Amino acid sequence: MYSPDAIDAVVFDMGGVFVVPDPDVLNTVLLSHGVQAVLTAENAAESHYTGVRAMTELLAHDDVRERNPDVWVHYDRAYFGAVGLEGDDLDAALVARGELRKQGEGEIVWRHLLSDNIAGFARIAGLRPVAIVTNNNGTAVQQCRDHGICQLDDGPLPRVAAIVDSTVVGISKPDPRIFDPAIEALGTSRARTLYVGDTVHADVRGAEAAGLPVVQLDPFDHHVDHAHWRLPGLHALADHLA
Repeated sequence: MYSPDAIDAVVFDMGGVFVVPDPDVLNTVLLSHGVQAVLTAENAAESHYTGVRAMTELLAHDDVRERNPDVWVHYDRAYFGAVGLEGDDLDAALVARGELRKQGEGEIVWRHLLSDNIAGFARIAGLRPVAIVTNNNGTAVQQCRDHGICQLDDGPLPRVAAIVDSTVVGISKPDPRIFDPAIEALGTSRARTLYVGDTVHADVRGAEAAGLPVVQLDPFDHHVDHAHWRLPGLHALADHLA
């Protein structure tokens, strides 16, 4: 945990912080492959964070990272397993999800809003300068507007200093260089700029490599065995900063 007095600005990931995969979109894809629709608004977040934990376990091993496996297959297996899919249904779901991902899903899938976190973000934006750094498909700026999260200019939404999209800048987390534009726009020091994400490999390790303090959103305590700072959501972070 970092003292509020030691945090001058906060930078946020998008996926797993503000949005998770949309259950209605994925149910439609599942049905097209003969699998019963099992995803709901109530289990969408827990399924996502269960998938994140599976990625953490896979990427904890250096030899696996060097072989660069398709980590999203492991995410998908845990994601669908969390809602009870198994056997042939799970296999069909993995095929369906893989086909959708190859289409360049982006904002088509990642659009189920975590409304509490969006509200918590608005509180934080009133307490500290904020920015966004996300592995995205080039549409992060528009997504932030469309989802009612934030904007780069003055208007009805919280204003951010920068929205750094990996496709636009050509760098993806965990490469620490992706954080540079946000730090420059905020005008803060790395050691006093907190990063908020949901994954260990891309977010926690990437921010640490960039010299940023970091907190992982872990609302279901799937990473209780890790030593880094974790919080259940952005309202908790807003309470801490206040």
